Amino acid sequence: MRLILENKQFRIFWIAGVFSDLAAITYFTVHGWLALQVSDSAFWVGATSGAAGLSLTMFSVFGGVLVDRFGRRNLVLLGLSIRFVGAVALIALIMTDNVRLWHVLVVAFAEGLAVSFAIPAMMALTLDVVGRGKLLSATAARFAGMTAAGIVAPLIAGSVVGSVGIGWAYVMIAVGFSASAGFMVILRSPPPTKRTSSSPVEDLRQGVSYVVRTPLIRTLIAMVFVTEAFGWAHEAMLPVMARDVLDAGASGLGYLLAAGSAGATVTTVIISNVGDIRNKSNLMIGGCMGFGIFLVLFAGSQWLVLSLAFMAGAYASVLVFETTINTLLQTSVPDELRGRVLSFQTMMWGVTGLAGFHTGAIASAVGAPVAIAIGGGVVILNSLRIFRHRRQLDAIPAQDPPDSEALKSQGDQPPS
Repeated sequence: MRLILENKQFRIFWIAGVFSDLAAITYFTVHGWLALQVSDSAFWVGATSGAAGLSLTMFSVFGGVLVDRFGRRNLVLLGLSIRFVGAVALIALIMTDNVRLWHVLVVAFAEGLAVSFAIPAMMALTLDVVGRGKLLSATAARFAGMTAAGIVAPLIAGSVVGSVGIGWAYVMIAVGFSASAGFMVILRSPPPTKRTSSSPVEDLRQGVSYVVRTPLIRTLIAMVFVTEAFGWAHEAMLPVMARDVLDAGASGLGYLLAAGSAGATVTTVIISNVGDIRNKSNLMIGGCMGFGIFLVLFAGSQWLVLSLAFMAGAYASVLVFETTINTLLQTSVPDELRGRVLSFQTMMWGVTGLAGFHTGAIASAVGAPVAIAIGGGVVILNSLRIFRHRRQLDAIPAQDPPDSEALKSQGDQPPS
């Protein structure tokens, strides 16, 4: 966290991120609840998450091309503008009692579209602002800001929904995104991205080929995929768990999310003050395995206090995983390909939303706790699979910029 005090530009960037995180976490807290209000269906709660995941998955690789070709700060501003407009539209619909399920789905789809290019741009900006040597600390500081926002935003949002109505929660969202945009405007623009003479289609082809043919990157992206598709799939079911299993209502949903963020804050603050860490694969795999274990425990709990403790443990673990894997991805990739590679990580986050479809279907058939437990179990098994190859992951050096012949000659190493 010292980096926030020492580096003025990172401090501005960090504050912009905190306001964006406050708005985004409020959105995630209340949007599923809004879907539950208008549909009274676990399936449609999952499908709402799925709509965002669908657009995020569809557009992320194209967003990565934009990140490598155009100004990253401007892309972040564009994404914030789209999210602001979606919040304002829902404010008008809710306040006039005209909101319908399809409105909720459309805004969710637009949210995924904005995130598809804004998040990889934001991640790439982190390195642009602080440099490679301080990236782990900067990434952890960014996650610490996000998790701190995750403590505050759900508690306030849950209270607002219960006291004055869900429309005012979307007012909070609109204010957060506009404040974030204000700080991004005053951020000194990083050096322009190195332009290439190739076409966007060729840039896309090169990025896809690099991810598929580079063993380290392929393994890391595959691990993100499994964690998002099965572990983070629990997010879509939290409104159902809060209402139907824990009998805690909208306030209980806020408590669950806040507890998770509190646990995550502890680990991110520690990592941000440690500096660089050797053997990052051990951290990555241990964090992922802990995530799965705590999810299984959470699924089996019917007592709110115990569920809060398990959520704190799950998020404390997964933020170790997220921080480490993001650092490994960025430091193992040539600068001119960072946006495209990070877009694959963002695309995997879209899989979390898509997982809402199958998680919602399982929850409708056998209950939300079983759906969450299945996802946690898959995460544990995948962590054990990767654990056998951890030394190979640490041994692989940063990748040089690929050319077409190098890409053809790369062989298989770690598992994907």
